[in-house]
Amino acid sequence: MIGAPPEMVGGMGAVVGQMMRLDFAGRYRMEFLPITVSPQACESRVGRVARHFRQRRRLGNTIRRVCSSIVHIHTCSGFSFHRSAWDMRVASRRGCRTVLHMHGARFGEYFADAGTLEQRLVRSALSSADRVIALSESWRVKLLEIAPSARVTAVENAVELPTLRRPLALGATCRFLLLARMDEWKGIDDLLDACALLHRRGVAFELTLAGPEGTAGDSETIDRKIHEHGINGCVRYVGVVQGEANAALLAEADVYVQPSRQEGVPIAVLEAMAWGLPVVATRAGAMAEVIEDDVQGFLVQPCQPMALASAMGTLAFDLPRRAALGEAARTLATTRFGLTRLRDDLVSLYDDVMRERRAQAADGTRIPKAAMW
Repeated sequence: MIGAPPEMVGGMGAVVGQMMRLDFAGRYRMEFLPITVSPQACESRVGRVARHFRQRRRLGNTIRRVCSSIVHIHTCSGFSFHRSAWDMRVASRRGCRTVLHMHGARFGEYFADAGTLEQRLVRSALSSADRVIALSESWRVKLLEIAPSARVTAVENAVELPTLRRPLALGATCRFLLLARMDEWKGIDDLLDACALLHRRGVAFELTLAGPEGTAGDSETIDRKIHEHGINGCVRYVGVVQGEANAALLAEADVYVQPSRQEGVPIAVLEAMAWGLPVVATRAGAMAEVIEDDVQGFLVQPCQPMALASAMGTLAFDLPRRAALGEAARTLATTRFGLTRLRDDLVSLYDDVMRERRAQAADGTRIPKAAMW
């Protein structure tokens, strides 16, 4: 498996960490090769290329050392995708089957903005993989629109289920939480506008923003925006949180909010549901495939701060409704998004890939693959 190191903040690192902890019961043995991450922010283009040549050699050596049958590659948009296509070519030339695991909510936008040649390269790489993993059914359909000959399978994200959840808060102040990179497309500014509306309406609430700095601002910029909205006393930005600190924020929250303008299926939303938190989210990406409106939470249209504020305000005042939605969210996370289901989905996918390999070895044929970059 090739992907982001588990300690790296973000959905890809979280999924990699989960897969490394899965018990495949002797069916498959996982060897992990982390993607190369430059220690220098000002790395030159030549240095970057040289680093990835070294990564290519490492991959080839690892395949030979462990006699790999399948190479499972986690990827997203831009340079990450082309680096993964390169890794796929290395693996295929050494007789390995390839699984391309697609992350990143903005891949469709990246593809639409790409030039004709780059689009052909992307389409060729998707078509060349033995399997492409999409994180939702709607994303599977979109990938097939990009590359109709690709073999795309939907495998939803999963989360570990906490054994305990604190009792529902009975206090007058409702505590909201967002765990995300502070990017504009995550709807950070829309959420701050919604909080300003709640504050003017006299709603007693607190909001914690946690995650890496992004295009919506660094810590100084976010703090300034909070001040300009007049919500200093109820909104705070705490930066990056991981591990026990992340769990502590989920344990302290009453409602999770995901105001994204674009989205896939964020791990953070599934984590919040596993903790029994109702979710207020936009209908961006695949969110409507996870959250049923007024069942596990509320769904509103993206870029609509007033609608977002209305949904948040409803849960701030209506504690019984908040409890019912949170319980439904916990139930859904338990039945649909557990790690056992993820393991079973992956084993089924790997088994299918290996059956194809054995069948082709028996009759001397091979599924034609598109020429790769």
